[in-house]
Amino acid sequence: MITRRQFTAAAASIGAAQLLKTPALAQGTEPLTFMTPFGFIPDFLPLMNMVSGGHLAKQGYAPTLLGGKGTATAIQQLLAGQVSFVYVSALDEMLAVAKQDAPLLSISTLCQGSTFQLVSMKDKPIKTAEDMKGKTIGIVSVGGATEILLNIALLKAGIKPEDIKREVTGNSPGALELIKQGRVDCFFCAIGVVVALKRANAPIEVVSTDAFAPMPSQIFLTTKDIAKNKPDMVTKFLKALKGSTDEIMAGNTKGLFERAQKDFEIVGIKDIDASVALMDAMIKELWLSEGKENLLRNVPRLWKDADSGIRAANMAAVPNIEALYDNKFVDLALKG
Repeated sequence: MITRRQFTAAAASIGAAQLLKTPALAQGTEPLTFMTPFGFIPDFLPLMNMVSGGHLAKQGYAPTLLGGKGTATAIQQLLAGQVSFVYVSALDEMLAVAKQDAPLLSISTLCQGSTFQLVSMKDKPIKTAEDMKGKTIGIVSVGGATEILLNIALLKAGIKPEDIKREVTGNSPGALELIKQGRVDCFFCAIGVVVALKRANAPIEVVSTDAFAPMPSQIFLTTKDIAKNKPDMVTKFLKALKGSTDEIMAGNTKGLFERAQKDFEIVGIKDIDASVALMDAMIKELWLSEGKENLLRNVPRLWKDADSGIRAANMAAVPNIEALYDNKFVDLALKG
């Protein structure tokens, strides 16, 4: 068994942090490599559990999960044939297709709901895009997903960019202090920050960006070439994903984190209760936001809404949004 501290030249060549394979008891025979967008964080338990839980091994694969260093790098490695699947946002795929004509295909949506939330104080809530006018808004990074979602929200509400101010507040619970100091009126952040603030009983108002700019969130991407020439591998990968998510939803999340951390150096895992709380929130608010019947499926309405949003914001124009996703593989996987 290759442990979390062992590296190979292949992993190093693409800047991956670690190289993991399934335990020897459940080794498959055919190699399969996939990648997270950035390292190993609690959010990526479904991917880590596909390895640590032996779900890919059950499908006949000897899997390698690499920790990426950004979504752009992950997509580049997919297009270069270094990995077969990557986990990124739907927005990343849409921009790559619109700007680079990248031959990408979403085979599954895990997070239907947005991973990003808008946080303000309970006594001075900001609940709508209209409420943002004249305010100072915190974004995670310049040009990143939260700024893009903010731009879409403003345009939909008929608010000019100059009608607000923007500040980079990062992605941590510490951003709440910036509201208390009067430096920002609200800020965008990932759901993990919201979970941490709620656990600390912070008096916050929280609104999902789905209220302003609905779109699919986190998806599994492959290339159209892989989908065409290796359909069986795609279906088996999704069967393993279903097995992993089913196991997580069964309830022993703490035990699964404990098992996964034997193989992966998971950032922030020392506070395992926080990781469990995060996963519980993700299941309820993100995985199942479109109903259990749509778990792992690409929901056409969300893709259409996303297309309308990015076109309205003059960000990009995808020639055919329906060509960016396909449910035939996940439908086969869900049948068992």
